[in-house]
Amino acid sequence: MVVLISTASKVQANGQLNAFRPIYYLGCKVSLTSAIRAAIDEVDPSGGRMVDLFAGTGVVASAMGASRDVTTVDVQEYSRVICSAVLRPPRLSATDTRRLSTDVAEGQFTTRLLWCLAPLMEHEHKSLIRAVQGDVDGLIELLEAPSLVLTEEFGFLDADSPLNDATSEVIRRMRAEGLWNAPETTVARNFGGVYFSYQQAALLDAALHVAARSGDDVKDGLTAVAISTASTLVNTVGKQFAQPIQPRSKSGDIKAGLVKTVQRDRSIDMSASYRSWLQKYADLIPAAGAATMLRGDYLDALTAHGKDFSVVYADPPYTRDHYSRFYHVLETMCLRDNPQISRVKKKGETTFSRGIYREERHQSPFCIRSEAPRAFDLLFGAARAHDLPLVLSYSPHEAGDGTHPRVVSMAQVIDLANAHYKRVEISVVEGMSHNKLNHNNLNLAKREHAEILLKCFC
Repeated sequence: MVVLISTASKVQANGQLNAFRPIYYLGCKVSLTSAIRAAIDEVDPSGGRMVDLFAGTGVVASAMGASRDVTTVDVQEYSRVICSAVLRPPRLSATDTRRLSTDVAEGQFTTRLLWCLAPLMEHEHKSLIRAVQGDVDGLIELLEAPSLVLTEEFGFLDADSPLNDATSEVIRRMRAEGLWNAPETTVARNFGGVYFSYQQAALLDAALHVAARSGDDVKDGLTAVAISTASTLVNTVGKQFAQPIQPRSKSGDIKAGLVKTVQRDRSIDMSASYRSWLQKYADLIPAAGAATMLRGDYLDALTAHGKDFSVVYADPPYTRDHYSRFYHVLETMCLRDNPQISRVKKKGETTFSRGIYREERHQSPFCIRSEAPRAFDLLFGAARAHDLPLVLSYSPHEAGDGTHPRVVSMAQVIDLANAHYKRVEISVVEGMSHNKLNHNNLNLAKREHAEILLKCFC
Protein backbone atom coordinates (compact mmCIF):
# COMPACT_ATOMS: atom_id res chain seq x y z
CA MET A 1 0.00 0.00 0.00
CA VAL A 2 1.21 3.51 -0.83
CA VAL A 3 0.47 6.27 1.66
CA LEU A 4 0.61 9.77 0.17
CA ILE A 5 1.63 12.49 2.59
CA SER A 6 -1.02 15.19 2.78
CA THR A 7 -0.40 18.78 1.75
CA ALA A 8 -0.38 19.90 5.36
CA SER A 9 2.44 17.55 6.28
CA LYS A 10 4.71 18.08 3.31
CA VAL A 11 8.36 18.37 4.29
CA GLN A 12 10.12 21.70 3.84
CA ALA A 13 13.63 21.88 2.42
CA ASN A 14 16.17 23.07 4.97
CA GLY A 15 17.73 25.62 2.62
CA GLN A 16 21.35 25.24 3.71
CA LEU A 17 22.59 27.55 0.98
CA ASN A 18 26.00 28.03 2.61
CA ALA A 19 26.70 24.33 3.21
CA PHE A 20 29.94 22.88 1.90
CA ARG A 21 29.85 22.23 -1.85
CA PRO A 22 33.12 20.66 -3.04
CA ILE A 23 32.28 20.96 -6.76
CA TYR A 24 29.53 22.30 -8.99
CA TYR A 25 27.33 19.20 -8.94
CA LEU A 26 24.08 18.39 -10.70
CA GLY A 27 21.27 17.37 -8.37
CA CYS A 28 23.13 18.42 -5.22
CA LYS A 29 21.13 17.53 -2.09
CA VAL A 30 22.43 20.29 0.19
CA SER A 31 18.96 21.81 0.68
CA LEU A 32 17.40 18.40 1.32
CA THR A 33 19.53 16.97 4.09
CA SER A 34 17.09 17.65 6.93
CA ALA A 35 14.22 15.98 5.09
CA ILE A 36 16.39 13.03 4.07
CA ARG A 37 17.72 12.59 7.61
CA ALA A 38 14.17 12.57 8.97
CA ALA A 39 13.08 9.98 6.40
CA ILE A 40 16.05 7.71 7.13
CA ASP A 41 15.49 7.92 10.88
CA GLU A 42 11.80 7.12 10.33
CA VAL A 43 12.39 3.92 8.36
CA ASP A 44 15.28 2.90 10.63
CA PRO A 45 14.96 4.22 14.20
CA SER A 46 17.87 2.00 15.32
CA GLY A 47 20.50 4.56 14.31
CA GLY A 48 22.63 1.88 12.64
CA ARG A 49 25.02 2.21 9.72
CA MET A 50 23.61 3.95 6.64
CA VAL A 51 24.89 3.17 3.16
CA ASP A 52 24.62 5.86 0.48
CA LEU A 53 24.70 3.86 -2.77
CA PHE A 54 25.13 6.77 -5.21
CA ALA A 55 27.12 9.05 -2.98
CA GLY A 56 28.21 11.79 -5.40
CA THR A 57 29.84 14.55 -3.37
CA GLY A 58 28.91 13.03 -0.01
CA VAL A 59 26.43 15.70 1.05
CA VAL A 60 23.91 13.22 2.50
CA ALA A 61 26.58 10.99 4.04
CA SER A 62 28.14 14.02 5.70
CA ALA A 63 24.81 15.03 7.22
CA MET A 64 24.12 11.48 8.44
CA GLY A 65 27.68 11.07 9.67
CA ALA A 66 26.89 13.38 12.58
CA SER A 67 24.71 10.69 14.17
CA ARG A 68 25.40 7.37 12.39
CA ASP A 69 28.19 5.25 11.00
CA VAL A 70 28.13 5.71 7.23
CA THR A 71 29.36 3.94 4.11
CA THR A 72 29.52 5.74 0.78
CA VAL A 73 29.41 3.86 -2.51
CA ASP A 74 29.90 5.25 -5.99
CA VAL A 75 31.29 3.80 -9.19
CA GLN A 76 33.36 6.95 -9.77
CA GLU A 77 36.75 7.39 -8.10
CA TYR A 78 36.32 11.16 -7.79
CA SER A 79 33.27 10.52 -5.61
CA ARG A 80 35.21 8.19 -3.32
CA VAL A 81 37.95 10.81 -3.01
CA ILE A 82 35.55 13.66 -2.22
CA CYS A 83 33.57 11.57 0.28
CA SER A 84 36.80 10.55 1.99
CA ALA A 85 37.90 14.18 2.25
CA VAL A 86 34.49 15.39 3.49
CA LEU A 87 33.98 12.63 6.08
CA ARG A 88 37.63 12.40 7.16
CA PRO A 89 39.01 15.85 6.31
CA PRO A 90 42.77 16.43 6.32
CA ARG A 91 44.11 17.81 9.58
CA LEU A 92 46.24 20.73 8.41
CA SER A 93 47.88 23.43 10.47
CA ALA A 94 48.49 26.95 9.18
CA THR A 95 52.10 25.92 8.60
CA ASP A 96 50.94 22.91 6.57
CA THR A 97 48.70 25.01 4.31
CA ARG A 98 51.51 27.52 3.67
CA ARG A 99 53.97 24.75 2.86
CA LEU A 100 51.56 22.94 0.55
CA SER A 101 50.60 26.15 -1.25
CA THR A 102 54.27 26.97 -1.80
CA ASP A 103 55.04 23.46 -3.06
CA VAL A 104 52.23 23.70 -5.61
CA ALA A 105 53.08 27.21 -6.78
CA GLU A 106 56.89 27.12 -6.68
CA GLY A 107 58.07 23.53 -6.20
CA GLN A 108 60.73 21.87 -8.35
CA PHE A 109 58.16 19.85 -10.30
CA THR A 110 56.07 22.98 -10.91
CA THR A 111 59.09 24.85 -12.23
CA ARG A 112 59.88 22.03 -14.68
CA LEU A 113 56.34 21.76 -15.98
CA LEU A 114 55.84 25.51 -16.33
CA TRP A 115 59.06 25.66 -18.36
CA CYS A 116 57.74 22.90 -20.62
CA LEU A 117 54.44 24.70 -21.20
CA ALA A 118 55.89 28.21 -21.46
CA PRO A 119 55.57 28.50 -25.30
CA LEU A 120 51.84 27.74 -25.18
CA MET A 121 51.30 29.87 -22.09
CA GLU A 122 52.88 32.83 -23.90
CA HIS A 123 50.88 32.16 -27.07
CA GLU A 124 47.64 31.94 -25.08
CA HIS A 125 48.42 35.18 -23.24
CA LYS A 126 49.11 37.07 -26.47
CA SER A 127 45.99 35.64 -28.12
CA LEU A 128 43.83 36.87 -25.24
CA ILE A 129 45.37 40.35 -25.37
CA ARG A 130 44.72 40.57 -29.13
CA ALA A 131 41.16 39.28 -28.62
CA VAL A 132 40.43 42.01 -26.07
CA GLN A 133 41.71 44.50 -28.66
CA GLY A 134 39.32 43.11 -31.27
CA ASP A 135 41.37 40.46 -33.11
CA VAL A 136 39.82 37.14 -32.06
CA ASP A 137 41.30 34.85 -34.73
CA GLY A 138 44.14 33.56 -32.56
CA LEU A 139 41.85 32.91 -29.60
CA ILE A 140 39.32 31.07 -31.78
CA GLU A 141 42.10 28.87 -33.18
CA LEU A 142 43.28 28.11 -29.63
CA LEU A 143 39.79 27.25 -28.38
CA GLU A 144 39.03 25.00 -31.34
CA ALA A 145 42.37 23.20 -31.19
CA PRO A 146 42.53 19.66 -29.75
CA SER A 147 44.44 18.74 -26.63
CA LEU A 148 48.19 18.15 -26.63
CA VAL A 149 47.65 14.38 -26.58
CA LEU A 150 45.50 14.39 -29.71
CA THR A 151 47.64 16.96 -31.49
CA GLU A 152 50.82 14.95 -30.94
CA GLU A 153 49.25 11.72 -32.16
CA PHE A 154 47.11 12.94 -35.05
CA GLY A 155 48.25 16.42 -36.02
CA PHE A 156 45.17 18.58 -36.74
CA LEU A 157 46.95 21.96 -36.62
CA ASP A 158 48.04 24.14 -39.55
CA ALA A 159 51.75 23.43 -39.99
CA ASP A 160 52.52 27.14 -40.54
CA SER A 161 50.61 28.53 -37.57
CA PRO A 162 52.27 30.00 -34.46
CA LEU A 163 50.05 27.71 -32.39
CA ASN A 164 51.51 24.66 -34.11
CA ASP A 165 55.06 25.94 -33.49
CA ALA A 166 54.32 26.52 -29.80
CA THR A 167 52.65 23.11 -29.47
CA SER A 168 55.54 21.31 -31.12
CA GLU A 169 58.04 23.01 -28.82
CA VAL A 170 56.01 22.14 -25.72
CA ILE A 171 55.86 18.47 -26.71
CA ARG A 172 59.60 18.48 -27.41
CA ARG A 173 60.33 19.96 -23.98
CA MET A 174 58.05 17.52 -22.20
CA ARG A 175 59.75 14.59 -23.88
CA ALA A 176 63.17 15.96 -22.95
CA GLU A 177 62.07 16.32 -19.31
CA GLY A 178 60.58 12.80 -19.24
CA LEU A 179 57.10 14.23 -18.65
CA TRP A 180 55.35 13.10 -21.82
CA ASN A 181 52.82 10.30 -21.24
CA ALA A 182 53.62 10.57 -17.53
CA PRO A 183 50.82 10.52 -14.91
CA GLU A 184 52.32 13.71 -13.49
CA THR A 185 51.11 15.65 -16.57
CA THR A 186 47.64 14.17 -17.07
CA VAL A 187 45.85 17.51 -16.82
CA ALA A 188 48.22 19.51 -19.02
CA ARG A 189 48.32 16.91 -21.80
CA ASN A 190 44.62 16.10 -21.89
CA PHE A 191 42.86 19.28 -20.80
CA GLY A 192 45.26 22.24 -21.06
CA GLY A 193 43.92 24.83 -23.49
CA VAL A 194 40.60 22.96 -23.71
CA TYR A 195 39.08 23.24 -20.23
CA PHE A 196 41.76 25.32 -18.49
CA SER A 197 44.47 27.78 -19.39
CA TYR A 198 47.84 26.08 -19.85
CA GLN A 199 49.17 27.67 -16.67
CA GLN A 200 46.12 26.55 -14.67
CA ALA A 201 46.50 23.02 -16.06
CA ALA A 202 50.16 22.92 -15.06
CA LEU A 203 49.39 24.02 -11.51
CA LEU A 204 46.55 21.48 -11.22
CA ASP A 205 49.07 18.78 -12.19
CA ALA A 206 51.38 20.20 -9.53
CA ALA A 207 48.61 19.99 -6.94
CA LEU A 208 47.97 16.34 -7.82
CA HIS A 209 51.73 15.68 -7.70
CA VAL A 210 51.90 17.09 -4.16
CA ALA A 211 48.87 15.02 -3.12
CA ALA A 212 50.31 11.79 -4.55
CA ARG A 213 53.53 12.27 -2.58
CA SER A 214 51.71 12.96 0.70
CA GLY A 215 50.85 10.53 3.48
CA ASP A 216 47.77 8.34 3.33
CA ASP A 217 46.10 10.39 6.07
CA VAL A 218 45.90 13.48 3.82
CA LYS A 219 46.25 12.10 0.26
CA ASP A 220 42.52 11.95 -0.48
CA GLY A 221 42.00 15.33 1.13
CA LEU A 222 44.67 17.01 -0.97
CA THR A 223 43.42 15.31 -4.13
CA ALA A 224 39.94 16.63 -3.32
CA VAL A 225 41.38 20.11 -2.93
CA ALA A 226 42.83 19.80 -6.43
CA ILE A 227 39.56 18.71 -8.05
CA SER A 228 37.57 21.36 -6.15
CA THR A 229 40.03 23.91 -7.51
CA ALA A 230 39.54 22.48 -11.01
CA SER A 231 35.78 22.88 -10.64
CA THR A 232 36.33 26.54 -9.80
CA LEU A 233 38.72 27.18 -12.67
CA VAL A 234 37.08 25.32 -15.54
CA ASN A 235 36.29 27.53 -18.52
CA THR A 236 32.87 26.16 -19.53
CA VAL A 237 29.23 27.10 -19.40
CA GLY A 238 27.81 26.02 -16.04
CA LYS A 239 31.22 24.97 -14.65
CA GLN A 240 30.64 21.38 -15.80
CA PHE A 241 32.88 19.23 -18.00
CA ALA A 242 30.28 18.02 -20.49
CA GLN A 243 31.56 20.26 -23.28
CA PRO A 244 34.39 22.77 -23.71
CA ILE A 245 33.60 26.35 -24.66
CA GLN A 246 32.10 26.54 -28.16
CA PRO A 247 33.40 29.82 -29.65
CA ARG A 248 30.99 29.78 -32.60
CA SER A 249 27.25 29.46 -32.93
CA LYS A 250 25.74 26.87 -35.27
CA SER A 251 25.68 29.52 -37.98
CA GLY A 252 29.44 30.03 -37.59
CA ASP A 253 29.24 33.44 -35.94
CA ILE A 254 31.47 34.27 -32.96
CA LYS A 255 29.39 34.09 -29.81
CA ALA A 256 28.67 37.30 -27.95
CA GLY A 257 30.57 37.63 -24.70
CA LEU A 258 33.08 34.92 -25.65
CA VAL A 259 36.22 36.95 -24.97
CA LYS A 260 34.92 38.20 -21.63
CA THR A 261 34.00 34.68 -20.49
CA VAL A 262 37.32 33.16 -21.52
CA GLN A 263 39.34 35.99 -20.00
CA ARG A 264 37.37 35.79 -16.74
CA ASP A 265 37.86 32.05 -16.19
CA ARG A 266 41.39 31.73 -17.53
CA SER A 267 42.54 34.66 -15.42
CA ILE A 268 41.45 33.04 -12.14
CA ASP A 269 44.48 32.71 -9.87
CA MET A 270 44.87 28.95 -9.41
CA SER A 271 47.22 29.34 -6.44
CA ALA A 272 44.79 31.58 -4.57
CA SER A 273 41.90 29.22 -5.31
CA TYR A 274 43.97 26.26 -4.12
CA ARG A 275 44.82 28.01 -0.84
CA SER A 276 41.16 28.83 -0.30
CA TRP A 277 40.08 25.21 -0.84
CA LEU A 278 42.86 23.95 1.42
CA GLN A 279 41.44 26.04 4.24
CA LYS A 280 37.83 25.02 3.51
CA TYR A 281 38.67 21.32 3.73
CA ALA A 282 40.85 21.81 6.80
CA ASP A 283 37.94 23.57 8.53
CA LEU A 284 35.48 20.69 7.98
CA ILE A 285 34.27 18.74 10.99
CA PRO A 286 34.94 14.97 10.71
CA ALA A 287 32.08 12.49 10.84
CA ALA A 288 31.25 11.55 14.42
CA GLY A 289 30.71 7.91 13.52
CA ALA A 290 32.88 5.46 11.61
CA ALA A 291 33.05 6.23 7.89
CA THR A 292 33.91 3.86 5.05
CA MET A 293 34.25 4.92 1.42
CA LEU A 294 33.92 2.36 -1.38
CA ARG A 295 34.36 2.68 -5.10
CA GLY A 296 32.12 0.19 -6.84
CA ASP A 297 28.74 -0.81 -8.22
CA TYR A 298 25.65 -0.45 -6.04
CA LEU A 299 24.65 -4.11 -6.41
CA ASP A 300 28.15 -5.36 -5.64
CA ALA A 301 28.19 -3.25 -2.49
CA LEU A 302 24.84 -4.60 -1.30
CA THR A 303 25.84 -8.19 -2.10
CA ALA A 304 29.22 -8.02 -0.40
CA HIS A 305 28.43 -5.75 2.54
CA GLY A 306 24.65 -5.80 2.99
CA LYS A 307 24.91 -7.56 6.35
CA ASP A 308 26.89 -4.59 7.69
CA PHE A 309 24.21 -2.01 6.91
CA SER A 310 21.11 -0.94 8.78
CA VAL A 311 19.45 1.31 6.18
CA VAL A 312 19.93 2.26 2.53
CA TYR A 313 19.79 5.70 0.96
CA ALA A 314 19.68 5.74 -2.84
CA ASP A 315 19.77 8.69 -5.21
CA PRO A 316 20.31 7.13 -8.65
CA PRO A 317 20.28 9.30 -11.78
CA TYR A 318 16.82 10.01 -13.15
CA THR A 319 17.33 11.00 -16.78
CA ARG A 320 19.26 10.04 -19.89
CA ASP A 321 22.13 12.32 -18.78
CA HIS A 322 25.05 10.15 -17.67
CA TYR A 323 26.85 11.92 -14.80
CA SER A 324 30.18 10.53 -16.01
CA ARG A 325 29.96 12.90 -18.98
CA PHE A 326 29.80 15.94 -16.72
CA TYR A 327 32.69 14.95 -14.43
CA HIS A 328 35.04 12.86 -16.59
CA VAL A 329 37.86 15.39 -16.16
CA LEU A 330 37.70 14.99 -12.37
CA GLU A 331 37.70 11.20 -12.78
CA THR A 332 40.84 11.33 -14.92
CA MET A 333 42.48 13.68 -12.43
CA CYS A 334 41.89 11.17 -9.63
CA LEU A 335 42.99 8.15 -11.65
CA ARG A 336 45.99 10.00 -13.18
CA ASP A 337 46.10 7.65 -16.14
CA ASN A 338 46.28 7.91 -19.93
CA PRO A 339 42.70 7.14 -20.99
CA GLN A 340 41.68 6.26 -24.51
CA ILE A 341 39.59 9.12 -25.89
CA SER A 342 36.12 8.22 -27.15
CA ARG A 343 35.26 8.62 -30.82
CA VAL A 344 32.13 10.00 -32.46
CA LYS A 345 30.77 10.09 -36.00
CA LYS A 346 30.27 13.48 -37.63
CA LYS A 347 29.01 13.79 -41.19
CA GLY A 348 29.90 10.15 -41.81
CA GLU A 349 33.46 10.48 -40.53
CA THR A 350 34.84 9.13 -37.25
CA THR A 351 36.63 11.67 -35.08
CA PHE A 352 37.44 12.23 -31.42
CA SER A 353 34.90 13.58 -28.97
CA ARG A 354 35.44 17.29 -28.52
CA GLY A 355 34.83 16.87 -24.80
CA ILE A 356 37.78 14.44 -24.61
CA TYR A 357 35.64 11.86 -22.85
CA ARG A 358 37.16 8.70 -21.48
CA GLU A 359 36.41 5.75 -23.79
CA GLU A 360 35.34 3.51 -20.88
CA ARG A 361 33.45 6.14 -18.85
CA HIS A 362 30.63 4.67 -16.81
CA GLN A 363 27.22 4.29 -18.46
CA SER A 364 24.58 3.96 -15.75
CA PRO A 365 21.70 1.53 -16.42
CA PHE A 366 19.45 4.03 -14.62
CA CYS A 367 19.99 6.43 -17.54
CA ILE A 368 19.02 3.92 -20.24
CA ARG A 369 15.30 3.55 -20.81
CA SER A 370 15.48 -0.15 -21.70
CA GLU A 371 17.59 -0.98 -18.63
CA ALA A 372 16.34 1.39 -15.93
CA PRO A 373 13.25 -0.59 -14.76
CA ARG A 374 15.38 -3.67 -14.14
CA ALA A 375 18.03 -1.55 -12.38
CA PHE A 376 15.41 -0.20 -9.96
CA ASP A 377 14.00 -3.69 -9.45
CA LEU A 378 17.45 -5.08 -8.66
CA LEU A 379 18.09 -2.21 -6.26
CA PHE A 380 14.90 -2.82 -4.29
CA GLY A 381 15.40 -6.59 -4.40
CA ALA A 382 19.01 -6.53 -3.20
CA ALA A 383 18.21 -4.20 -0.31
CA ARG A 384 15.14 -6.19 0.72
CA ALA A 385 17.13 -9.45 0.57
CA HIS A 386 19.11 -8.12 3.55
CA ASP A 387 15.96 -6.78 5.26
CA LEU A 388 17.20 -3.24 4.79
CA PRO A 389 14.72 -0.36 4.83
CA LEU A 390 15.38 2.13 2.05
CA VAL A 391 14.87 5.80 1.28
CA LEU A 392 14.94 6.72 -2.41
CA SER A 393 15.25 10.27 -3.72
CA TYR A 394 13.36 10.89 -6.93
CA SER A 395 12.88 14.09 -8.89
CA PRO A 396 9.51 13.87 -10.64
CA HIS A 397 8.67 14.94 -14.16
CA GLU A 398 5.35 16.08 -15.58
CA ALA A 399 4.72 16.37 -19.30
CA GLY A 400 5.19 19.96 -20.43
CA ASP A 401 6.99 21.19 -17.30
CA GLY A 402 10.20 21.94 -19.24
CA THR A 403 12.32 19.29 -17.53
CA HIS A 404 14.06 16.27 -18.98
CA PRO A 405 11.73 13.25 -19.02
CA ARG A 406 12.59 10.55 -16.49
CA VAL A 407 13.51 7.22 -18.02
CA VAL A 408 11.24 5.54 -15.44
CA SER A 409 8.06 7.22 -14.20
CA MET A 410 7.29 7.77 -10.53
CA ALA A 411 4.37 5.35 -10.82
CA GLN A 412 6.68 2.63 -12.16
CA VAL A 413 9.17 3.18 -9.36
CA ILE A 414 6.41 2.91 -6.76
CA ASP A 415 5.13 -0.33 -8.30
CA LEU A 416 8.64 -1.79 -8.29
CA ALA A 417 9.15 -0.82 -4.64
CA ASN A 418 5.79 -2.30 -3.65
CA ALA A 419 6.79 -5.61 -5.20
CA HIS A 420 9.53 -5.97 -2.58
CA TYR A 421 8.51 -3.96 0.50
CA LYS A 422 5.61 -4.35 2.93
CA ARG A 423 4.91 -0.64 3.06
CA VAL A 424 5.92 2.27 0.86
CA GLU A 425 5.25 5.91 1.74
CA ILE A 426 5.90 9.15 -0.09
CA SER A 427 7.11 12.50 1.24
CA VAL A 428 7.07 15.55 -1.01
CA VAL A 429 9.85 18.04 -0.33
CA GLU A 430 8.95 21.63 -1.09
CA GLY A 431 10.93 24.77 -1.63
CA MET A 432 13.91 23.60 -3.66
CA SER A 433 14.99 22.78 -7.19
CA HIS A 434 18.03 21.06 -8.62
CA ASN A 435 21.10 22.70 -10.13
CA LYS A 436 20.78 22.72 -13.88
CA LEU A 437 23.10 23.41 -16.77
CA ASN A 438 23.09 27.04 -17.81
CA HIS A 439 22.72 26.43 -21.52
CA ASN A 440 19.90 27.50 -23.80
CA ASN A 441 18.69 24.02 -24.65
CA LEU A 442 19.20 22.78 -21.09
CA ASN A 443 17.84 25.77 -19.19
CA LEU A 444 14.98 23.85 -17.66
CA ALA A 445 12.08 25.39 -15.81
CA LYS A 446 11.92 25.17 -12.02
CA ARG A 447 9.21 23.08 -10.47
CA GLU A 448 7.29 23.68 -7.26
CA HIS A 449 7.95 20.11 -6.08
CA ALA A 450 11.47 19.21 -7.07
CA GLU A 451 11.96 16.10 -4.95
CA ILE A 452 10.05 13.10 -3.67
CA LEU A 453 11.34 10.77 -0.96
CA LEU A 454 10.16 7.20 -1.28
CA LYS A 455 10.26 5.51 2.14
CA CYS A 456 10.36 1.72 2.03
CA PHE A 457 9.65 -0.13 5.27
CA CYS A 458 10.50 -3.79 5.86
